[in-house]
Amino acid sequence: MASNDVGKVSSASLGAKIDEIGARRFEENGKTSSSLKFGFYYFTCHLLSIVTYVVDHSFSCWLAYQYHAQGEETYFALTVTFIVLPALISTGISMRWYIQDVDDPSLPKAPLWRWVLRVFFLLAQFAPILRYLDSLYYGIRSILASRSNQKEKQQYLYRRMVDEDSDASLLRLFHCFLHAAPQAILHLMVLIHMSKQKQHLQAYQGWAVVCALISIAWALTSYHRSVRFARDDKEKLSWKGSTIQFCWHLMGTASRVLALAMLAAMYPAWMGTVCLCHWCVMAAWLALGHHQTAVCSSRCEELMFSGVLGLAYILSFIAPRDGPTRYTYLAYYLVCFMENTGALVVWCVGNSSSQNPSLYYGTVLTFLLGILFMLMYYRYFHPSGTSTTIRKSITITEVPDRLSKAGASGRAFSHTL
Repeated sequence: MASNDVGKVSSASLGAKIDEIGARRFEENGKTSSSLKFGFYYFTCHLLSIVTYVVDHSFSCWLAYQYHAQGEETYFALTVTFIVLPALISTGISMRWYIQDVDDPSLPKAPLWRWVLRVFFLLAQFAPILRYLDSLYYGIRSILASRSNQKEKQQYLYRRMVDEDSDASLLRLFHCFLHAAPQAILHLMVLIHMSKQKQHLQAYQGWAVVCALISIAWALTSYHRSVRFARDDKEKLSWKGSTIQFCWHLMGTASRVLALAMLAAMYPAWMGTVCLCHWCVMAAWLALGHHQTAVCSSRCEELMFSGVLGLAYILSFIAPRDGPTRYTYLAYYLVCFMENTGALVVWCVGNSSSQNPSLYYGTVLTFLLGILFMLMYYRYFHPSGTSTTIRKSITITEVPDRLSKAGASGRAFSHTL
Protein backbone atom coordinates (compact mmCIF):
# COMPACT_ATOMS: atom_id res chain seq x y z
CA MET A 1 0.00 0.00 0.00
CA ALA A 2 2.83 2.34 0.89
CA SER A 3 4.63 1.49 -2.33
CA ASN A 4 1.52 2.44 -4.32
CA ASP A 5 1.36 5.78 -2.52
CA VAL A 6 5.02 6.38 -3.25
CA GLY A 7 4.39 5.56 -6.92
CA LYS A 8 1.47 7.99 -7.04
CA VAL A 9 3.55 10.74 -5.43
CA SER A 10 6.43 10.10 -7.83
CA SER A 11 4.09 10.20 -10.84
CA ALA A 12 2.48 13.39 -9.59
CA SER A 13 5.86 14.99 -9.01
CA LEU A 14 7.02 13.98 -12.47
CA GLY A 15 3.86 15.36 -14.07
CA ALA A 16 4.22 18.62 -12.16
CA LYS A 17 7.83 18.88 -13.27
CA ILE A 18 6.86 18.38 -16.92
CA ASP A 19 4.14 21.03 -16.62
CA GLU A 20 6.64 23.41 -15.04
CA ILE A 21 9.12 22.90 -17.87
CA GLY A 22 6.38 23.38 -20.47
CA ALA A 23 5.17 26.56 -18.81
CA ARG A 24 8.72 27.89 -18.64
CA ARG A 25 9.29 27.22 -22.34
CA PHE A 26 6.00 28.85 -23.26
CA GLU A 27 6.94 31.90 -21.21
CA GLU A 28 10.35 32.08 -22.86
CA ASN A 29 8.75 31.85 -26.32
CA GLY A 30 6.36 34.61 -25.36
CA LYS A 31 9.23 36.82 -24.27
CA THR A 32 11.08 36.05 -27.47
CA SER A 33 8.04 36.93 -29.53
CA SER A 34 7.41 40.14 -27.64
CA SER A 35 11.02 41.23 -28.01
CA LEU A 36 10.75 41.14 -31.80
CA LYS A 37 9.91 44.45 -33.38
CA PHE A 38 9.27 45.76 -36.86
CA GLY A 39 12.52 47.31 -38.04
CA PHE A 40 14.66 48.20 -41.02
CA TYR A 41 15.34 44.54 -41.93
CA TYR A 42 11.66 43.70 -42.13
CA PHE A 43 10.85 46.94 -43.99
CA THR A 44 13.59 46.22 -46.56
CA CYS A 45 12.28 42.69 -47.14
CA HIS A 46 8.76 44.00 -47.72
CA LEU A 47 10.03 46.68 -50.08
CA LEU A 48 12.08 44.17 -52.09
CA SER A 49 9.07 41.85 -52.34
CA ILE A 50 6.87 44.62 -53.74
CA VAL A 51 9.50 45.99 -56.12
CA THR A 52 10.49 42.61 -57.58
CA TYR A 53 6.83 41.68 -58.06
CA VAL A 54 5.95 44.94 -59.85
CA VAL A 55 9.09 45.01 -62.02
CA ASP A 56 8.65 41.38 -63.06
CA HIS A 57 5.04 42.03 -64.06
CA SER A 58 5.91 45.23 -65.87
CA PHE A 59 8.52 43.58 -68.10
CA SER A 60 6.14 40.73 -68.90
CA CYS A 61 3.36 43.11 -69.91
CA TRP A 62 5.73 45.24 -71.98
CA LEU A 63 7.09 42.21 -73.84
CA ALA A 64 3.54 40.97 -74.48
CA TYR A 65 2.79 44.32 -76.13
CA GLN A 66 6.00 44.16 -78.16
CA TYR A 67 5.30 40.63 -79.36
CA HIS A 68 1.85 41.71 -80.50
CA ALA A 69 3.23 44.80 -82.23
CA GLN A 70 5.84 42.70 -84.06
CA GLY A 71 3.27 40.14 -85.20
CA GLU A 72 4.56 37.33 -82.97
CA GLU A 73 1.08 36.20 -81.96
CA THR A 74 2.21 32.82 -80.56
CA TYR A 75 4.67 34.41 -78.16
CA PHE A 76 2.10 37.09 -77.35
CA ALA A 77 -0.53 34.48 -76.48
CA LEU A 78 1.87 32.48 -74.29
CA THR A 79 3.06 35.61 -72.46
CA VAL A 80 -0.49 36.80 -71.79
CA THR A 81 -1.53 33.32 -70.63
CA PHE A 82 1.28 33.19 -68.08
CA ILE A 83 0.29 36.67 -66.87
CA VAL A 84 -3.47 36.29 -66.55
CA LEU A 85 -3.83 32.69 -65.37
CA PRO A 86 -1.45 32.94 -62.35
CA ALA A 87 -2.99 36.28 -61.39
CA LEU A 88 -6.50 34.80 -61.42
CA ILE A 89 -5.37 31.85 -59.29
CA SER A 90 -3.67 34.14 -56.76
CA THR A 91 -6.75 36.37 -56.67
CA GLY A 92 -9.06 33.42 -56.01
CA ILE A 93 -6.86 32.07 -53.22
CA SER A 94 -6.51 35.48 -51.59
CA MET A 95 -10.26 36.14 -51.73
CA ARG A 96 -10.95 32.75 -50.16
CA TRP A 97 -8.59 33.60 -47.29
CA TYR A 98 -10.31 36.94 -46.75
CA ILE A 99 -13.67 35.18 -46.53
CA GLN A 100 -12.22 32.64 -44.08
CA ASP A 101 -10.95 35.50 -41.91
CA VAL A 102 -14.50 36.83 -41.62
CA ASP A 103 -15.48 33.66 -39.75
CA ASP A 104 -12.51 33.93 -37.39
CA PRO A 105 -13.78 35.41 -34.08
CA SER A 106 -10.24 36.36 -33.00
CA LEU A 107 -9.91 38.84 -35.89
CA PRO A 108 -11.69 42.21 -36.00
CA LYS A 109 -14.25 42.87 -38.71
CA ALA A 110 -12.82 44.77 -41.68
CA PRO A 111 -14.53 48.12 -42.41
CA LEU A 112 -16.21 48.85 -45.73
CA TRP A 113 -13.35 50.97 -47.09
CA ARG A 114 -10.92 48.09 -46.56
CA TRP A 115 -13.18 45.71 -48.51
CA VAL A 116 -13.39 48.26 -51.33
CA LEU A 117 -9.59 48.47 -51.36
CA ARG A 118 -9.32 44.69 -51.37
CA VAL A 119 -11.71 44.33 -54.30
CA PHE A 120 -9.81 47.01 -56.24
CA PHE A 121 -6.42 45.35 -55.77
CA LEU A 122 -7.83 41.90 -56.49
CA LEU A 123 -9.47 43.07 -59.70
CA ALA A 124 -6.18 44.70 -60.67
CA GLN A 125 -4.56 41.26 -60.18
CA PHE A 126 -2.20 42.45 -57.42
CA ALA A 127 -3.26 40.10 -54.62
CA PRO A 128 0.19 39.72 -52.96
CA ILE A 129 0.81 43.49 -53.07
CA LEU A 130 -2.23 44.20 -50.90
CA ARG A 131 -1.03 41.63 -48.36
CA TYR A 132 2.39 43.26 -48.23
CA LEU A 133 0.81 46.71 -47.79
CA ASP A 134 -1.36 45.40 -44.95
CA SER A 135 1.74 43.90 -43.35
CA LEU A 136 3.55 47.25 -43.60
CA TYR A 137 0.49 48.97 -42.14
CA TYR A 138 0.46 46.73 -39.07
CA GLY A 139 4.23 47.00 -38.76
CA ILE A 140 4.17 50.80 -38.67
CA ARG A 141 1.31 50.77 -36.18
CA SER A 142 3.28 48.36 -33.98
CA ILE A 143 6.16 50.86 -33.91
CA LEU A 144 3.80 53.64 -32.84
CA ALA A 145 2.31 51.40 -30.15
CA SER A 146 5.78 50.53 -28.89
CA ARG A 147 6.72 54.20 -28.60
CA SER A 148 3.53 54.77 -26.59
CA ASN A 149 4.50 51.92 -24.22
CA GLN A 150 1.44 49.91 -25.25
CA LYS A 151 3.15 46.52 -25.07
CA GLU A 152 0.09 44.32 -25.53
CA LYS A 153 -1.09 46.33 -28.51
CA GLN A 154 2.42 46.30 -29.97
CA GLN A 155 2.62 42.50 -29.69
CA TYR A 156 -0.84 42.09 -31.25
CA LEU A 157 -0.03 44.39 -34.18
CA TYR A 158 3.34 42.74 -34.67
CA ARG A 159 1.65 39.34 -34.87
CA ARG A 160 -0.89 40.65 -37.37
CA MET A 161 2.00 41.97 -39.45
CA VAL A 162 3.72 38.57 -39.38
CA ASP A 163 0.50 36.78 -40.36
CA GLU A 164 -0.08 39.07 -43.34
CA ASP A 165 3.54 38.66 -44.39
CA SER A 166 3.21 34.86 -44.23
CA ASP A 167 0.06 34.95 -46.38
CA ALA A 168 1.71 37.29 -48.89
CA SER A 169 4.82 35.13 -49.08
CA LEU A 170 2.76 31.99 -49.66
CA LEU A 171 0.79 33.70 -52.44
CA ARG A 172 4.05 34.90 -53.94
CA LEU A 173 5.48 31.38 -53.78
CA PHE A 174 2.52 30.02 -55.77
CA HIS A 175 2.74 32.90 -58.21
CA CYS A 176 6.46 32.59 -58.92
CA PHE A 177 6.15 28.99 -60.12
CA LEU A 178 3.08 29.80 -62.24
CA HIS A 179 4.20 33.16 -63.65
CA ALA A 180 7.89 34.01 -63.25
CA ALA A 181 9.27 30.55 -64.05
CA PRO A 182 7.38 30.04 -67.37
CA GLN A 183 8.06 33.66 -68.34
CA ALA A 184 11.81 33.26 -67.75
CA ILE A 185 12.00 30.10 -69.87
CA LEU A 186 9.79 31.57 -72.60
CA HIS A 187 11.65 34.89 -72.97
CA LEU A 188 15.08 33.24 -72.84
CA MET A 189 13.97 30.70 -75.45
CA VAL A 190 12.74 33.51 -77.72
CA LEU A 191 15.95 35.45 -77.10
CA ILE A 192 18.08 32.47 -78.16
CA HIS A 193 15.84 31.55 -81.08
CA MET A 194 15.67 35.11 -82.43
CA SER A 195 19.24 36.13 -81.58
CA LYS A 196 19.86 37.43 -85.11
CA GLN A 197 16.41 38.91 -85.61
CA LYS A 198 14.64 41.89 -84.02
CA GLN A 199 17.65 42.83 -81.96
CA HIS A 200 15.84 45.83 -80.50
CA LEU A 201 13.91 43.41 -78.26
CA GLN A 202 16.97 41.62 -76.89
CA ALA A 203 17.64 44.11 -74.11
CA TYR A 204 14.04 43.93 -72.87
CA GLN A 205 14.04 40.12 -73.08
CA GLY A 206 17.34 39.90 -71.20
CA TRP A 207 16.12 42.17 -68.42
CA ALA A 208 12.82 40.29 -68.25
CA VAL A 209 14.67 37.01 -67.73
CA VAL A 210 16.92 38.52 -65.05
CA CYS A 211 13.95 40.06 -63.21
CA ALA A 212 12.03 36.77 -63.35
CA LEU A 213 14.99 34.86 -61.90
CA ILE A 214 15.41 37.42 -59.13
CA SER A 215 11.68 37.27 -58.43
CA ILE A 216 11.75 33.47 -58.09
CA ALA A 217 14.83 33.45 -55.86
CA TRP A 218 13.49 36.21 -53.64
CA ALA A 219 10.05 34.58 -53.39
CA LEU A 220 11.66 31.39 -52.05
CA THR A 221 13.95 33.30 -49.69
CA SER A 222 11.19 35.59 -48.45
CA TYR A 223 8.88 32.68 -47.74
CA HIS A 224 11.49 30.78 -45.74
CA ARG A 225 12.24 33.94 -43.75
CA SER A 226 8.60 34.88 -43.11
CA VAL A 227 7.53 31.47 -41.81
CA ARG A 228 10.48 31.37 -39.41
CA PHE A 229 9.38 34.75 -38.08
CA ALA A 230 5.82 33.43 -37.71
CA ARG A 231 6.95 30.49 -35.58
CA ASP A 232 7.82 31.32 -31.97
CA ASP A 233 9.68 28.01 -31.59
CA LYS A 234 12.03 28.64 -34.54
CA GLU A 235 15.16 30.74 -34.63
CA LYS A 236 14.97 33.67 -37.00
CA LEU A 237 16.78 33.94 -40.30
CA SER A 238 19.32 36.77 -40.28
CA TRP A 239 20.01 39.07 -43.19
CA LYS A 240 23.27 37.23 -43.84
CA GLY A 241 21.45 33.90 -44.01
CA SER A 242 18.80 35.44 -46.29
CA THR A 243 21.52 36.76 -48.61
CA ILE A 244 23.28 33.40 -48.93
CA GLN A 245 19.97 31.58 -49.35
CA PHE A 246 18.96 34.06 -52.05
CA CYS A 247 22.21 33.37 -53.92
CA TRP A 248 21.60 29.63 -53.57
CA HIS A 249 18.09 29.83 -55.05
CA LEU A 250 19.16 32.33 -57.73
CA MET A 251 22.00 30.17 -59.02
CA GLY A 252 20.01 26.94 -58.84
CA THR A 253 17.03 28.45 -60.65
CA ALA A 254 19.25 30.10 -63.27
CA SER A 255 20.91 26.79 -64.17
CA ARG A 256 17.53 25.09 -64.63
CA VAL A 257 16.09 27.96 -66.68
CA LEU A 258 19.19 28.12 -68.89
CA ALA A 259 19.17 24.36 -69.55
CA LEU A 260 15.44 24.22 -70.32
CA ALA A 261 15.51 27.34 -72.49
CA MET A 262 18.48 26.03 -74.51
CA LEU A 263 16.61 22.79 -75.13
CA ALA A 264 13.39 24.63 -75.98
CA ALA A 265 15.19 26.90 -78.46
CA MET A 266 16.17 23.84 -80.53
CA TYR A 267 13.46 21.28 -79.77
CA PRO A 268 10.44 22.79 -77.96
CA ALA A 269 8.61 19.45 -77.91
CA TRP A 270 11.56 17.79 -76.18
CA MET A 271 11.61 20.46 -73.50
CA GLY A 272 7.89 19.98 -72.91
CA THR A 273 8.36 16.23 -72.69
CA VAL A 274 11.21 16.55 -70.18
CA CYS A 275 9.19 18.91 -67.97
CA LEU A 276 6.11 16.69 -68.20
CA CYS A 277 8.07 13.55 -67.27
CA HIS A 278 9.85 15.38 -64.44
CA TRP A 279 6.53 16.65 -63.12
CA CYS A 280 4.82 13.24 -63.31
CA VAL A 281 7.69 11.41 -61.62
CA MET A 282 7.97 13.91 -58.79
CA ALA A 283 4.18 14.11 -58.29
CA ALA A 284 3.93 10.30 -58.25
CA TRP A 285 6.77 10.07 -55.73
CA LEU A 286 5.01 12.53 -53.45
CA ALA A 287 1.61 10.87 -53.87
CA LEU A 288 2.87 7.33 -53.33
CA GLY A 289 4.90 8.45 -50.34
CA HIS A 290 1.72 9.64 -48.60
CA HIS A 291 3.28 12.90 -47.47
CA GLN A 292 0.28 14.00 -45.41
CA THR A 293 0.39 17.59 -44.23
CA ALA A 294 -1.74 20.12 -42.41
CA VAL A 295 -2.76 21.69 -45.70
CA CYS A 296 -4.30 18.38 -46.84
CA SER A 297 -7.43 17.25 -45.03
CA SER A 298 -8.22 14.40 -47.42
CA ARG A 299 -6.54 12.04 -49.85
CA CYS A 300 -7.95 14.04 -52.77
CA GLU A 301 -6.35 17.26 -51.48
CA GLU A 302 -3.13 15.34 -50.87
CA LEU A 303 -3.04 14.26 -54.51
CA MET A 304 -3.71 17.81 -55.68
CA PHE A 305 -0.98 19.10 -53.39
CA SER A 306 1.43 16.48 -54.77
CA GLY A 307 0.70 17.73 -58.27
CA VAL A 308 1.33 21.36 -57.36
CA LEU A 309 4.52 20.58 -55.46
CA GLY A 310 5.70 18.29 -58.26
CA LEU A 311 5.34 21.22 -60.66
CA ALA A 312 7.54 23.35 -58.40
CA TYR A 313 10.16 20.59 -58.43
CA ILE A 314 10.90 21.40 -62.06
CA LEU A 315 12.94 24.36 -60.81
CA SER A 316 13.45 23.97 -57.07
CA PHE A 317 13.20 21.41 -54.30
CA ILE A 318 10.86 21.86 -51.34
CA ALA A 319 10.90 19.01 -48.85
CA PRO A 320 7.32 17.96 -47.94
CA ARG A 321 8.00 17.10 -44.32
CA ASP A 322 10.61 17.28 -41.58
CA GLY A 323 13.35 14.71 -41.27
CA PRO A 324 16.77 13.84 -42.67
CA THR A 325 16.92 15.02 -46.29
CA ARG A 326 20.58 14.53 -47.14
CA TYR A 327 19.89 11.68 -49.57
CA THR A 328 16.75 13.37 -50.90
CA TYR A 329 18.75 16.47 -51.79
CA LEU A 330 21.41 14.26 -53.34
CA ALA A 331 18.84 12.41 -55.47
CA TYR A 332 17.09 15.62 -56.57
CA TYR A 333 20.25 17.45 -57.61
CA LEU A 334 21.53 14.30 -59.31
CA VAL A 335 18.36 14.24 -61.44
CA CYS A 336 18.76 17.95 -62.22
CA PHE A 337 22.41 17.40 -63.10
CA MET A 338 21.52 14.62 -65.53
CA GLU A 339 18.74 16.68 -67.13
CA ASN A 340 20.99 19.73 -67.46
CA THR A 341 23.76 17.58 -68.91
CA GLY A 342 21.36 16.08 -71.44
CA ALA A 343 20.25 19.57 -72.51
CA LEU A 344 23.89 20.65 -72.91
CA VAL A 345 24.68 17.56 -74.98
CA VAL A 346 21.76 18.30 -77.30
CA TRP A 347 22.92 21.92 -77.50
CA CYS A 348 26.46 20.87 -78.46
CA VAL A 349 25.33 18.23 -80.95
CA GLY A 350 23.24 20.90 -82.64
CA ASN A 351 26.46 22.90 -83.22
CA SER A 352 25.10 25.84 -81.24
CA SER A 353 27.69 25.92 -78.46
CA SER A 354 30.22 27.63 -80.73
CA GLN A 355 27.72 30.37 -81.58
CA ASN A 356 27.01 31.31 -77.96
CA PRO A 357 29.35 29.51 -75.55
CA SER A 358 28.28 31.77 -72.66
CA LEU A 359 25.02 29.82 -72.35
CA TYR A 360 26.88 26.51 -72.16
CA TYR A 361 29.37 27.64 -69.54
CA GLY A 362 26.72 29.68 -67.72
CA THR A 363 24.58 26.60 -67.14
CA VAL A 364 27.49 24.65 -65.66
CA LEU A 365 28.80 27.53 -63.57
CA THR A 366 25.43 28.51 -62.06
CA PHE A 367 24.69 24.90 -61.13
CA LEU A 368 28.02 24.53 -59.29
CA LEU A 369 27.58 27.92 -57.60
CA GLY A 370 24.10 26.91 -56.45
CA ILE A 371 25.50 23.78 -54.77
CA LEU A 372 28.30 25.85 -53.21
CA PHE A 373 25.94 28.47 -51.76
CA MET A 374 23.68 25.71 -50.40
CA LEU A 375 26.59 24.11 -48.56
CA MET A 376 27.71 27.51 -47.27
CA TYR A 377 24.23 28.22 -45.94
CA TYR A 378 23.97 24.98 -44.01
CA ARG A 379 27.55 25.16 -42.80
CA TYR A 380 27.77 28.78 -41.64
CA PHE A 381 24.42 30.60 -41.81
CA HIS A 382 21.65 28.19 -40.80
CA PRO A 383 19.67 29.69 -37.85
CA SER A 384 19.61 26.41 -35.91
CA GLY A 385 23.35 25.90 -36.00
CA THR A 386 26.04 24.74 -38.40
CA SER A 387 26.45 21.32 -39.90
CA THR A 388 28.15 19.95 -42.96
CA THR A 389 25.40 17.32 -43.35
CA ILE A 390 22.12 18.53 -44.79
CA ARG A 391 19.48 17.36 -42.37
CA LYS A 392 17.17 20.36 -42.14
CA SER A 393 14.18 20.70 -44.38
CA ILE A 394 10.84 22.33 -44.85
CA THR A 395 8.22 20.79 -42.61
CA ILE A 396 4.72 21.14 -43.96
CA THR A 397 3.02 20.04 -40.81
CA GLU A 398 0.44 21.17 -38.32
CA VAL A 399 1.33 24.13 -36.15
CA PRO A 400 0.89 23.38 -32.43
CA ASP A 401 -2.17 24.90 -30.78
CA ARG A 402 -0.20 27.18 -28.51
CA LEU A 403 1.67 28.58 -31.51
CA SER A 404 -1.45 29.14 -33.53
CA LYS A 405 -3.00 30.89 -30.56
CA ALA A 406 0.08 33.08 -30.42
CA GLY A 407 -0.76 34.14 -33.95
CA ALA A 408 1.22 31.90 -36.27
CA SER A 409 -0.46 31.74 -39.63
CA GLY A 410 -2.22 28.46 -40.15
CA ARG A 411 -2.15 28.83 -43.93
CA ALA A 412 1.62 28.89 -44.24
CA PHE A 413 3.74 25.77 -44.32
CA SER A 414 5.81 25.55 -41.15
CA HIS A 415 9.38 24.62 -41.92
CA THR A 416 12.88 24.47 -40.54
CA LEU A 417 14.84 25.21 -43.69
